[in-house]
Amino acid sequence: MTYTIVVRGEATYGGLVVPRVRPSFKVSNSDLIEFLKDRLRDRAGDEHRLHTVYVPDPAGNCNALVCFEYPDPAAVPIGDVLVRVPKGVYARFAPNGDYHDPVEDVWAQVDDATASAEITRAYREEVEVWRGPDSVELFISILV
Repeated sequence: MTYTIVVRGEATYGGLVVPRVRPSFKVSNSDLIEFLKDRLRDRAGDEHRLHTVYVPDPAGNCNALVCFEYPDPAAVPIGDVLVRVPKGVYARFAPNGDYHDPVEDVWAQVDDATASAEITRAYREEVEVWRGPDSVELFISILV
């Protein structure tokens, strides 16, 4: 398990939402998430980095926003769901090769780090950043 502690600045995201999910590699690899990624790629091409932002709701569920990052709210296309993620402290996970699937790899590392009490999840917004079809970074909000 390898991770680094980082501070991420505030960011604005806009995209398509999947309501009431539990963040995990199973959600990230689901057919619905892949379908939404394809719709966004069709719209913007491959030059933009895709993100999946998990946003908690008061009932303890999360909504997954498959999206792009935008410089300000006015740049988000009309009809897309808009989320602003505040500045925060995150544990940054990257695949280390323990699993063939890079998404399963990073989520397994999160489970290990949480189970061993190396990190304490804050259960605020969590962000997957897709740097290519087989390259992902996962930012988990943590308590410090």
